[in-house]
Amino acid sequence: MQRVEVWRGSHGDPEPLFGPLPGVRDGDTVAYEFELPAKFVPWPGKTRLERVFILLDLGVSMSQPVWHSATHVNRENAGPDSWYVDLLHITETDGAIIARDLYIDVMVATDGRHQRELDLDEYADAMETGELDTATAIDGLRRWQRFLDRHLHADRYPQADWTDFPPARIRQLADLPAPLGPVVSVPA
Repeated sequence: MQRVEVWRGSHGDPEPLFGPLPGVRDGDTVAYEFELPAKFVPWPGKTRLERVFILLDLGVSMSQPVWHSATHVNRENAGPDSWYVDLLHITETDGAIIARDLYIDVMVATDGRHQRELDLDEYADAMETGELDTATAIDGLRRWQRFLDRHLHADRYPQADWTDFPPARIRQLADLPAPLGPVVSVPA
């Protein structure tokens, strides 16, 4: 395992992005953390320190959001064990990983409820307006399908269990004590 810095933002965000955030890399898998502002109310027994995992080869990040409510947002129905997975565009430079959100998300409830795909319309809108170039869009869709196949549903038809979710390869990073480094807070 090695220490890394992670910078995060959305596709098209100007520099500088949010970071550097303390992270740990194990092969093609990264864990990093940040602290949410006080307006986020954590689930009982949790803090506002959120750990995010990146599968570098697939260009996706995932986390179990630590909060259940914030100003004008209520996640009570999501439950504390649901995962949020984001498609990313990843750039690596000199020990730093730059992760930019590429619109498409899936919420994965681990209590038997169905997964919920989100923001495909935003992805299409970004392609239509030219904010998302064709090569990046094609690559993103191919990586997203690989993620779905490897981790949620390998067979053509839905199965009773996930293929590999949460991915086994994040377990070692999930077990690391928090914090992973100096705590960096999201600006309020």
